[in-house]
Amino acid sequence: MSENPPNPPVPPLQPGQPGQPGQTAPGAPQPSDAFGRLLRSVTGRDWLASVLAAVGGWVAAYVVAAISLLLTVAVLAAGGSGSASVGSGSTGSTPDLGSGSTPDVQSLLSGVSVLLGTPAQLVALADLGRLHLSGSIGFLGSGSGALAVVPVLVLAAQVVLAVVLTRRIRSRDLGRTPIVLTAVLSGLVTTVLTNAAAGILAIRFPAVPGAAIDPVHAVGLGSILGAFVIGALAAVLARPSALLGRNVFAGRVLGTLRVAASQLTVLVVLVTVVVIVVALIGQPSWGAALPVLVGNVAVALTALGFLGGVGLSGFGSAGSTASVFGGAGGWTWLVVLLVVVTSVVAGLALAVRRNDRFRTTLDWVVTPVVWFALGLLLFVLGTGLVSYQATGVSAVSGSGSVGIAPWTPLVFALWGGAIEAVARYLAPVLLPRLGGGVVLRTSRLVGADPRPAAAPVFPAAGSPAPGTSPVAGSPAPGTYPPAGSAAPGTYPPAGSAAPGTYSPAGAAAPGGFPAPTADPTGAAWSATPGVGHPGQPAQPFVGGGAPAPAPMSPRAKKILVRSLIAGGAVVVVVIAGAVTTGVLRANVWGPAPTVKSYVQAIASGDADAAARLSEVPSDAAMLDTAVLKSAKDRPSDIRVGRVSTSGDSALATVSYTQDGKNRSGQVSLRRTGTSFLVKDEWRVTEPLAQTVTLTASEVLEGAPVTVGGKEIGEISDGRFTSLAYPGTYEVEVGGTKYFTGGTEQVSVGATSSGYVDFSPTATKALQQDAEQYVSDLIDDCATKTDLSALSGCPWYGPYDADGAVRYDVTTMPEVEVEASASGTVMVQSTKDGVVEYDYTSYFGDKEHGEDSFDVNQYLKVEDGKLVSAY
Repeated sequence: MSENPPNPPVPPLQPGQPGQPGQTAPGAPQPSDAFGRLLRSVTGRDWLASVLAAVGGWVAAYVVAAISLLLTVAVLAAGGSGSASVGSGSTGSTPDLGSGSTPDVQSLLSGVSVLLGTPAQLVALADLGRLHLSGSIGFLGSGSGALAVVPVLVLAAQVVLAVVLTRRIRSRDLGRTPIVLTAVLSGLVTTVLTNAAAGILAIRFPAVPGAAIDPVHAVGLGSILGAFVIGALAAVLARPSALLGRNVFAGRVLGTLRVAASQLTVLVVLVTVVVIVVALIGQPSWGAALPVLVGNVAVALTALGFLGGVGLSGFGSAGSTASVFGGAGGWTWLVVLLVVVTSVVAGLALAVRRNDRFRTTLDWVVTPVVWFALGLLLFVLGTGLVSYQATGVSAVSGSGSVGIAPWTPLVFALWGGAIEAVARYLAPVLLPRLGGGVVLRTSRLVGADPRPAAAPVFPAAGSPAPGTSPVAGSPAPGTYPPAGSAAPGTYPPAGSAAPGTYSPAGAAAPGGFPAPTADPTGAAWSATPGVGHPGQPAQPFVGGGAPAPAPMSPRAKKILVRSLIAGGAVVVVVIAGAVTTGVLRANVWGPAPTVKSYVQAIASGDADAAARLSEVPSDAAMLDTAVLKSAKDRPSDIRVGRVSTSGDSALATVSYTQDGKNRSGQVSLRRTGTSFLVKDEWRVTEPLAQTVTLTASEVLEGAPVTVGGKEIGEISDGRFTSLAYPGTYEVEVGGTKYFTGGTEQVSVGATSSGYVDFSPTATKALQQDAEQYVSDLIDDCATKTDLSALSGCPWYGPYDADGAVRYDVTTMPEVEVEASASGTVMVQSTKDGVVEYDYTSYFGDKEHGEDSFDVNQYLKVEDGKLVSAY
């Protein structure tokens, strides 16, 4: 052999790698910059995975949006087919398919843009875009509006498929920097694809003469940034732990976030299924919008289950909020019960993930903050924003929001604190009793918190070497070493851990989970199961150090059973009380019972009872018990329909039977107070009444109006108005000495308008006084001797008289008196009268003549007296 050692093998040079000293590499490329090396650190497969994940997520979102729209159209078509009328059977009105005119190109393009563009706009909305609509109509003006709402189902499809594709295609051993690079690429591809599709496939309407409508799209700054963030986060969520490295605190925060997200996902999915089932069975009026907004409805109900609120704000009015305590319905307490159950499970799962590690005070901050963040996410997903403006004769603008109340995330933070309490205090008692199988399966689902690496421990002086038997005086297996052999809180070396003790960091416990390592603080829990004494390591729920639960004594079992029974009873009482309170508030102390009592009082003729339940307006003279009891066809078979509540206001729909026909009306209510925190008091603000209007001529001015024998007012300025409950009333209008209004029927609540015009009717006094007026006129005319003085008299006298004429009425005429609607009195003769006259003619002869005359006099009433109308 040669004395010189063999030369070590020289590895082949990589591209860009400098040669060994003394070697030349002619033509070799110059070293690349840092950015180039950074890009080359990502393989082509990982770049491709980023692009495919972004494209696949967008395609999934587009398909889900298209299917949702098709289902919406199908629901609308199914609802409209039931109300479609059947034709007369004539075939002449059916157009021939072959003879129809060919649509123009613009109409075709508009239809295509609606079919293909609407799903693209929904995807842009899901990526935090805002739908824009603007246009103008001739000289009327112009307007614009914007809608921002996140279709949760579309967003979920996009994120889920992007995460799945990233996990399946991308390399598992990528470092932090390559993951960031690929996430940025995914975000860029997502934002380009989302906004380009929404812009190109904008919804375009055909041209209309005199109007211009701009293309409808959801592209904007929000969609650009939102799509980028969503695409990048989807790539990161594929394996978020790879970004954390060995940061123990970040890993524990991520674990808490994983448990919280799991609870929220389970709740939203369960509520979504229930909403779909209820919609299929009940078929409510809002069911047509459910395929597109089912995720949003589930998110809002989940927020209510966490004792949050949903409501309406803006739009130029005071905001209103509904919660399980009012306005949301008693059935929402079932969602609260589901949230309570899942919160307990989440607390237990959080304890299993920690595996009984040392609890720090910081956990009291981290857990509420994580749930607060998820509440903030629900607030963003469950809130829609609307804004509009219009210019023309006047400018109108406004904005508002509909969805989850802004204070709801704070309630989520309180739930986080409660879940932390479950993980700290209930889990150590309950988990050991559930059995190792349940805990092990839970640990596989939620994972385990990372532990800080343990420092190497060397055997102390006098302790046995690894692999040797313990010397006399050494601790027995499963016990702690005596003073001087090992420091408290340290672990025995590898291979020397006795059964029941902890193994060093990195050793695998049975079941495939890493055994817990020593906590750097050296602190531990108390002596309850899973809690050690100070200075002792905590006992895990999963792994080789997890102790078997000690058998319980009969007394302990009895205490546990009684405690569980008492706790269960308390929970049942609380839930039953909450449900009972909700039912009572909705069905006993809510607006519906008040409405029913109110309408029943009207049906029974008790207007006083109805007045005690309502706010009676000033023009309500007919809302009187005597008047109501005199009415016929009062309501019967009363049914209270839908009651919508908004804050302290409610609107109820009432159906009833009147005159053998079904009628309906609406009643507005206001909450006037709440006693004992739960008993609401409601009053009717807009009564179930209709305005009755009576009109009459001026001759009936001041005439009394009587209904049911009770005078309720008088004619003023030619009319009388009052609200009246449903029914048929006999209304009598009195009069003066000469005229009376008579009696008419007024129906309220039926098809009539509640309007009646009263024509004046002549009284006997008018008949007598009118006849006397004509008789006095005739007598007065008979006393006149001058022909020129006969103006207004029923005869003219002899035309050839020279001098005075003497008249003698031998027969009085018979007359009849009629009164018109305007109050004019007409007196006409039904039989002529006869007048004789003596006079001297122009020739000096004495003449005697006789003539008949009739009467046509028009009179009017003035200051209570009959006078000539001329």
